[in-house]
This record gives sequence, C-alpha cells and structure tokens, in this order.
Amino acid sequence: MFGPESGKDSWKDLAFVFDKVHIGEGKSRTKWVDRYAAGSQFVTYTIGRVLEKLDLETIPINSKGYETLLNLVENTASDSFDLYYGLFMYNKNAMEELERLDLDFEALKKELFGHLHEVLRRQLFGKAEEAGQRRILTKLPKNGYALPAPSPDAIKSQNNN
Repeated sequence: MFGPESGKDSWKDLAFVFDKVHIGEGKSRTKWVDRYAAGSQFVTYTIGRVLEKLDLETIPINSKGYETLLNLVENTASDSFDLYYGLFMYNKNAMEELERLDLDFEALKKELFGHLHEVLRRQLFGKAEEAGQRRILTKLPKNGYALPAPSPDAIKSQNNN
C-alpha cells in the first residue's frame, strides 16, 4: 500500500491491496483487511502528520532512527490531507486506532512521570527515608516556598497537643 509520494519512482516491491472482490467474500476476510489497513496505513499517516507538526529538521548528529522519522514525515506529509482523511473516514477501524494511540500516549506519559516522581522523591527525601525518618510539615508553605522540616522538639510538642 502506498501513496503518490511512496510510489513516485517505482511500484517495484510495493505491496498492493486489492478490492474486496479479490479478497473473497465473508465478513472475516474483509474485517482483517480493514484492520490491517487501519493498523498500517492510518497509524503510519497519523504518526507522520504528528511528527510534521513538530517541524523536525535534519541536524548534524542525525541517528538512523531520526532519519527514519524524517523519511516518514516526507512520505506522509507530502500526500494530500484528503488522502489521510480518506484513510480515517472510510475505514471503520481508524477511530479505534486513533483512540489506542491516544491511550497509549497517555500511558507512556504516566510511566515517564511516575519514574520522575520516584527520582525526585529520592532526591528530596532519600536520606531521611533511609534513616527511617519522615518529614512532616506543620503548616503549608506560603507563596510556593518550601518550609524547612520541623525540629524533633516541634514534632513532639505537636503530638502532645
């Protein structure tokens, strides 16, 4: 499967998808073709269009992976939006793929932020937690400034009240 940009030089070694008449009758056969098209074409074009919005440019230290992303943008963004819209509009699995992309992106962000939280927690409280101590704030900080940890005497007096 390819668009005008991918097949502009040659159709050699490019995959073709044939009309439903050629894949046979029956829901099961057409269902997997739609799912494959949504999984390969729609996801590819969506990621390419998202990357295009990042305005990625060639840099002096391009990695092979980065080159692949630049090529993906070139191969997808140069095709018309109508082609991309058609991939969305005429494949009933495209919306599901779009939802999966959104959910997976959110899950990845949560995973990153979760690791960040643990790193910051170790940096902020690591020594106290290792020693079995907990920092307790007796009042909330004002205007975003952190308050110093209360002294052991302040904690004892607070617990006795």
